Amino acid sequence: MLIKKTALATLWHFECPECGFTDAEIGHPARADTIHCEVCLQDGARVRLKRWPADVSGALPRRAA
Repeated sequence: MLIKKTALATLWHFECPECGFTDAEIGHPARADTIHCEVCLQDGARVRLKRWPADVSGALPRRAA
């Protein structure tokens, strides 16, 4: 029997398409349950973040497509 291990991304880089808020501004990647922009939520808008997995090797983050 072949057992395949898969890794779950628990930390995410993000960028808000509406206001431009990013994980670089808070200094760390977001948790997996962070889906909406906190800045836009304070203004009453529910904007879904563009997210991509954080590289745990310490490499520079990629930008969302």
